[in-house]
Amino acid sequence: MGLLFTATGCLATRNWVNDQLKPITGQQEQLETQVNNLHLERKLVLDSSTGPTFASGSASLSPNAKREIDAFLGDMEGPAGSATPAAGSGRVFVIAGYTDSVGHEAYNYDLGQRRATSVAGYLVGQKGLDPTQVRVVSYGASKPVDDNSSPSGRRKNRRVEIMVYQEKIAS
Repeated sequence: MGLLFTATGCLATRNWVNDQLKPITGQQEQLETQVNNLHLERKLVLDSSTGPTFASGSASLSPNAKREIDAFLGDMEGPAGSATPAAGSGRVFVIAGYTDSVGHEAYNYDLGQRRATSVAGYLVGQKGLDPTQVRVVSYGASKPVDDNSSPSGRRKNRRVEIMVYQEKIAS
């Protein structure tokens, strides 16, 4: 008899958890559909290849990084020569923050998030992008593009990538 109550309790708990997850599962399916309908239109990597962008341990956007962002957006002009891409254009801006491997994993994840948020804040606050079109993500030190054992490699890994996705047009 005790085993029956335990099994029933587990099933009830499992059903309750599944009921709680239904809205999240639905949102995930909707997001997957949206992502499948997007293609990468443009990408900008803010790293030290054309000058300093992020100092070690810093999320402050350098003047050089702002110039690169401005030029990138200028190439994506919206209507009437506006320097800002058209609102409601079906574009999604994914801002991904990265770090070198110096420091603890949690610190690097947070630093990558702060770097991406700094760029997103500039895009929304200074360049007028619609905040509903901007997504921020951090990868911390998990996706290096160069060897972290040298200063130049660490400098390249301290970066933010701006990826612009456009909705696919159904054929």
